[in-house]
Amino acid sequence: MLPRRPLLIAAFTLLTGACTAQPVMASQREPVILVHGWHGAATDFDQMKTALQQAGYPTYAIALPGDENIANAQAIRNLVDQVRQEHGGAKVSLVGHSMGGLSARYYLKFLGGADKTLSYVSMGTGQLGYWPACLLQPNQGGQMCPTSTFIKQLNSGGPTPDPVRYTLLTSSLDETRNDVIAGTWCRAEFPNVQHADEPKTPVFINAVLSALDGHCPST
Repeated sequence: MLPRRPLLIAAFTLLTGACTAQPVMASQREPVILVHGWHGAATDFDQMKTALQQAGYPTYAIALPGDENIANAQAIRNLVDQVRQEHGGAKVSLVGHSMGGLSARYYLKFLGGADKTLSYVSMGTGQLGYWPACLLQPNQGGQMCPTSTFIKQLNSGGPTPDPVRYTLLTSSLDETRNDVIAGTWCRAEFPNVQHADEPKTPVFINAVLSALDGHCPST
């Protein structure tokens, strides 16, 4: 009869190897794309990006090509397609600040983004437009003018195409804080946050985390 000792050693090695292996990691949450506003930059979201990554969201902050919303929406589409390819076709969530929220909505409504997106969160976005923008050229932010063709098209028909979940966050200091669009899942207002500080302020960062997690943030 052959000795059984090597077989026992081999079995013990397999068992101890299994016991010392790293635990299986929980599946990551959906990728999140952060979209800056007029004259903004991807670095505006540095604090939020870190917080989202720590919460398990693969997070990307886009550097938009300029201040023309349709070109920006096309850039969002390109990044979404790239990110989804990197993450096995997973749907994404979009977080837009100020004008970035309009660019993101254009992507959802007109560039096929609704079928690729789980949730949309805007911060300080003039969903119905922003009157001072009427002084600007269309390709320099003037599309935000409430009477512009861009705003009229964006809000005509169904402004919030399914199956995306829409959250609108605003500060009490935002001139557009009362803007409401049909189909919004959640709307929350927070006191005394300067518009430019919204992407890096803890109360807004926590509100975004809540919205992405499926909870309407409390004010």
